[in-house]
Parts: sequence; C-alpha cells; structure tokens
Amino acid sequence: MERVIGINPVLEVLQNREKTIEKLEVYKGVRGEVLQKIQRLASERNIKIFYTNKKIENSQGFCIFLTDYDYYREFDEILENMARKSQSIILILDEIQDPRNFGALIRSAEVFGVDAIIIPERNSVRINETVVKTSTGAIEYVPIVKVTNLSNTIEKLKKIDYWVYGAAGEAESSSAEEQYPQKVVLVLGNEGTGLRKKVREYCDKLIKIPMRGKINSLNVSVAGGILLSEIAKFHKE
Repeated sequence: MERVIGINPVLEVLQNREKTIEKLEVYKGVRGEVLQKIQRLASERNIKIFYTNKKIENSQGFCIFLTDYDYYREFDEILENMARKSQSIILILDEIQDPRNFGALIRSAEVFGVDAIIIPERNSVRINETVVKTSTGAIEYVPIVKVTNLSNTIEKLKKIDYWVYGAAGEAESSSAEEQYPQKVVLVLGNEGTGLRKKVREYCDKLIKIPMRGKINSLNVSVAGGILLSEIAKFHKE
C-alpha cells in the first residue's frame, strides 16, 4: 500500500478515478476551504475519511493510502501514441537519483506539455512518497515509462521523427539560440556525472544553457525547467 501526502497530491489523486484508494486520513486540526473540498471529493467517491490526532510530517494534514502504484506505463503503448503525433516533447532522465529533483522535473514536464518521461530501470530513482509530493499532483498527468536500455529507446524514438537533444555544460550550442523542431526528446543526465557516454553518443545534438554568473552549473531540475520552457515556445497550444 502506497502513501501520498500533501494538499495538492491528495486533491489530484481524489480527482483521478483510476486510482484505487484504500484510506484517506485527515488531521483533526485542519480547517478551511481545502478541507471542505477534500470532504466533498471523498464523498463523491464514497471514500471514508479517518480523522486523526497525529499529523504526518510534511503532509499539511492530509494523507491518502493507495492500493498500489500504477504510474508506470508501457513503452510500446507510449511509442504507438507518439508515432501519431506531429508535435511532441519527451523527457528522458539518465540516472537521476534525487527524488526531489525527479518530482520537480515531473512538475515542469506537466507545465510545459511533455507527453512522457522515460527513465532507466536500473540506477534511477523510483516513484516514492517524496517524488509524488514534490510533483504537487503533476504525476497524475504525465506518463512515466521504465526501459531497460536508453540507447535503444532513443533509436526507436528517432525512427518516428524525434530529434534528440542532450543537455551538457560543455556543449558548444546554446539552448537559447536553437530552433527546435516539432518532435523533441530532451535528455538530462545524472546530478553529479551528467550524461553517460553511450547515451550522449546517441543524442543528435548537445546543448547548454547560457550562464552569466560565476557559478557554472545549475541543479538538474532547474536546468530541465529552463530547457523545457525554451522548447515549448516552438510548439503551438
């Protein structure tokens, strides 16, 4: 049984009728419109609320227990859907380790219209309570796919007309000057080591964010948000 905490994540789960909810806990000290909205949504789905004197840390007074995690999607299903699109953004995360970075990237992905996030099965952070909470509910709307081999996955995406950009601080091309095509894959590397050599070789082009300060690097979730924002500018609503 999986636990989801925080106001926005709990609201999103309650509104997603595909989720099987075991239990909803609410701290007795909570008051106001948010409580009323959660009570209404729970009532609409016939979900009983358990009021508790114990407040879970960082939960804002709200906690949902799910039967299981079903956020992960099958790659073949995603590939079939993406093949039909004329305009699309896919985000690949190459061995991201920090759950807060993962959650923040999911949030940026939802905001900028990313169709799917792809992660490797090995050496990558898994969806957990921190990821769900940091995404502030965005995880309900962005499909997440686990694959065994990122290089092969990139090759398959290229075959359906995606152009693949890898983010690298040493790249010669500026992300701000790039004319992005209609079908884009953005690949972000590990927080410490960046893109792995083989994954880097499969990218069509490496890009970097132009920086003027004395610090020459950005947190991967911040960098991802900037790059997705730049790519999204070339896509129509």
